[in-house]
Amino acid sequence: MRLAFLFLLVTVNPTQAQITHYKVKLTPDLDHQLLHAEETIEFHHDAGNVELQKQSGIQLLKTKSPDGELTIADESITLRLRHNGKHLLHFEYTAAQHRGIKWFADQPGFDTAFYCDTWMICDNSPAQRATLTLEIVLPASSGMAAVGPGRLKKQWHDAKGEHFLFEQNNPVQTYLFSFGVAKLIRSTTQSFVIYALDASIHQAAFSKTAEALAFLRSKAGVDLADAQYTQAFLPGPIEQEAAGLALLPANYLADLENDQVSDMTHELAHQWWGVLVGIRSWSDFWLNEGMADFMTDAYLELHNGKAAYDQQIAAAQEQMNKLRAEGRDRPLHWEAWKDAHEALGRIPYVKGALFLDRLRKELGEENFWRGIQLYTTRNANRLVDAQDFQQAMEEASNHDLKSLFNEAVYH
Repeated sequence: MRLAFLFLLVTVNPTQAQITHYKVKLTPDLDHQLLHAEETIEFHHDAGNVELQKQSGIQLLKTKSPDGELTIADESITLRLRHNGKHLLHFEYTAAQHRGIKWFADQPGFDTAFYCDTWMICDNSPAQRATLTLEIVLPASSGMAAVGPGRLKKQWHDAKGEHFLFEQNNPVQTYLFSFGVAKLIRSTTQSFVIYALDASIHQAAFSKTAEALAFLRSKAGVDLADAQYTQAFLPGPIEQEAAGLALLPANYLADLENDQVSDMTHELAHQWWGVLVGIRSWSDFWLNEGMADFMTDAYLELHNGKAAYDQQIAAAQEQMNKLRAEGRDRPLHWEAWKDAHEALGRIPYVKGALFLDRLRKELGEENFWRGIQLYTTRNANRLVDAQDFQQAMEEASNHDLKSLFNEAVYH
């Protein structure tokens, strides 16, 4: 193996690997706010160049690439493969605070949101889905807990500390690998897990979550891949969906128990529209965020009445008018986004929810909800774009929606 820094040794353009599994072990240094990491990546690819992403806060210590040569740049790693087939990459590195890792200001711990290339080496394109094994090792004396994507498969104690092993066995996009570490107390029911800063059982929160899940399940028409759903209420301001998990600010738990269900419902909706049904590219981020906002509004209609729904739609229209006045309007399907950071922002949320409201009114209740269910059930465990959504809505409603989508989605 040969390392070369900041320049490429070959002229062949890198392509995406078919990554199947990430295995990551993280040992946080709480005093210095640094993550020590070991990672193995399993993937398939033909001979040629493969590119992976990392942020500049990742500092490589060791690499092992038996199948090719690595070129290391500030925010990427290029691997020149010698042969076709299955490949393994192994890295050891440290990860400092950067966009995507937030250490808490007034107590030990941190959370990670969206930008997984802050703490792992990966292909962060939404077109990629993979499984994950994530082990987090915390000081035994810290009294802290880790909460991560998928299922907590095992927890044990040894001389190195307290180990938390999470397994995400259904392939998902890497931005759904988010996790958190804090002084948390775990409480459970058969279907739900809550991590909180206090030791209460939080029956009201379990009940509110169950009600919202039943509504969303009825509209989606399909069960989630994992029957257990986790919510972690953390010291930071995070609002992030992950695979089988939502990371939320600590104060949201009291809001939820006082019947303020919007934030909980939005993140829960992503378990269908974002996790189960994933977008093929950032061009259609509205199919995640606009759908989650709209489903939250629809649940508020059931929960609090039609006036509550109308109020949410009016507020979204006001936001959209402001965005237009500021010159920030874009088509819903917008291929000019260069990366995930550009795709974020209010347009996918606000304009997406408003379009779904319009579609609901034009198609009528029965046709609209039949279309939502067809779109979701047909595309479970698949990647989609706006055309997939249009096709399902047309088929379910027996309407030609080409003109409407051209006007409201593509232009």
